[in-house]
Amino acid sequence: MTNKLVKGTLILSVATLFTKIIGSLFWAPFQNIAGDETVGLYRISFPFYSILLMVASAGIPITVSKFVAERLSHQDHHGARQVLKAAAFLLTISGFLAFSLLFFGADFISKVLLENPPTKLSLQVLACAILIVPVMAVIRGYFQGHQQMMPTGISQVIEQIIRVGTVIGLTYWMVNAGFSEAEVAAGATSGALTGAIGGLLVVLWYDWKHRKTIPLLKRPTAHEPFFPLAKKILTYAIPISLASLVLPLIGLIDSFTVPRILMWMGNSESMTNTLFGIYSRGEPFVNVISTFSSSLTLALIPAISAHVAKNEMKAVKHKIKQAWLMTFVIGFPASVGLAIMAQPLNIMMYKNDLGSTTLAVLAFSAIFSTLAVTSSGILQGLGYNKLPVRHLTIGAVVKMIGNFLFIPFLGISGSALAMVIAYVVVCSLNMWMVKRKTKTKISVMRLFMKPIFCTILMAIALAVVLLLINQSLPVDASRWTYTAISVVLTLFAMIIYGVALLITGTIGEQEIRLLPMGAKLTQLFTRLKLLKTESLS
Repeated sequence: MTNKLVKGTLILSVATLFTKIIGSLFWAPFQNIAGDETVGLYRISFPFYSILLMVASAGIPITVSKFVAERLSHQDHHGARQVLKAAAFLLTISGFLAFSLLFFGADFISKVLLENPPTKLSLQVLACAILIVPVMAVIRGYFQGHQQMMPTGISQVIEQIIRVGTVIGLTYWMVNAGFSEAEVAAGATSGALTGAIGGLLVVLWYDWKHRKTIPLLKRPTAHEPFFPLAKKILTYAIPISLASLVLPLIGLIDSFTVPRILMWMGNSESMTNTLFGIYSRGEPFVNVISTFSSSLTLALIPAISAHVAKNEMKAVKHKIKQAWLMTFVIGFPASVGLAIMAQPLNIMMYKNDLGSTTLAVLAFSAIFSTLAVTSSGILQGLGYNKLPVRHLTIGAVVKMIGNFLFIPFLGISGSALAMVIAYVVVCSLNMWMVKRKTKTKISVMRLFMKPIFCTILMAIALAVVLLLINQSLPVDASRWTYTAISVVLTLFAMIIYGVALLITGTIGEQEIRLLPMGAKLTQLFTRLKLLKTESLS
């Protein structure tokens, strides 16, 4: 991997990991303050916002990164700037249309589509954020096309800090002031708006600094016409938009089907919202695991596009192998560890162990979703934008069918099982198509078997220690006790797995040097005779 890609991946990984951790941890105080029913209302409302946000964005931020990278590969800096202007124009219009649809259609959506009137206020508050987020995303895409990931990383951090601060602060005040669950949920969703404003201000500041360098460059003799460029952006972006729609579409399917099925099973509206809130407990954990692949994909698409433009297919294949290896080595043990530690982590975050089985099942969706997202990014970088759309659509259909098949027998755990199966399908189709289109040859032993072996060692050690601890715990063990258990066992599992990776040669010097303080870690592991000098290709 090029140094720029590695640096970009590292910046986005650190920034996105930070935001995901904050975004995951805030669910604990939010649920503790507001309760599972309010969380359920929040979760039911959010997929509509996500869907319309994707429609408003129309896949343009990813398209911007690709188009900018292609023009910069030919030193066309003014052409890259023209891409930004055309995309911002398109998203200003689409953002306003999406806002109008959600804000003025909230009454119909809540009463007719969701059959859950308390969600109306949340939908209207979320609509306001759609006016801001798309433009912010376009500017992020512009800098990602330059393989400058700092603006995206910093804006993500600021956006998340403001968002979480708004959610927690406003929720605390509204609960103490005696507002209803629907009103508290709406107040919590306002964090999306305040966070977006903060993130937009950050990227605008970076763009103001960047614009100072543009006039110093030699202007091209011919400019790319504005409206033909806008049409080209839309033509490329729409398939990406459809692919992006499927991920929130799965959430939308859950919002439509899970509450309905639970009510068909005899649950009241209040209990249904509560159960949906409990089902949603697993999402923050899965999001943390998926952080790495999301960051890798953002850096991967423009880098692969640049190599494809230069017909450097050997470099493309190398990046594909590295991306899959790095995704699996991190995602698989994290999924297994989450499944084993579902109960203590659940109590640590939410004060009780309700839904621990659901969380354990849902954990296994993380590894397949991360590989699916990484492979989708590879296909998009190669220019095969319709393939991820097809595969994710198939996965969404599988998820819907799975909900109707499994929830009546397994409850909310049935929805988690359907999620796992859906991502298995998407992941398999994406990876198969990447291999077919690029003729990339992978070593099954290196990519899968060694990490699986290391994960098994970690899982056995973790399960045994957790069993011994549970046998010695009093029945009324405190939440802080489970917090200590979760933290200590997580570190224990990381050490066991890391040592196993080094001893088996799953990762080598090249991979270690990609980490923070990689040179020092390499020296340390070499002295301890844990590091094999031969690196992976």
